[in-house]
Amino acid sequence: MLNPSEKAYCQALLALKKKDYRAAQVMFDKAAADFRNNREFNILRETTALLIEVKKEIGSSPDSDRLEIKEAFSNG
Repeated sequence: MLNPSEKAYCQALLALKKKDYRAAQVMFDKAAADFRNNREFNILRETTALLIEVKKEIGSSPDSDRLEIKEAFSNG
């Protein structure tokens, strides 16, 4: 049997696989107490948080897995 933190970590990984970044972030936060010394966990957690912030900054929905880039050219 998995303890609640281990279960939350597994659910976070499944959410990442489904590209459900918000759900993954919630699950990583639930698992953080028991995994704070786990390097892989911390990298995944921080990368997920960063991805959500970047998507928010560029105006894309954090739940969307598409990234649309518009190019602008000047006459110079």
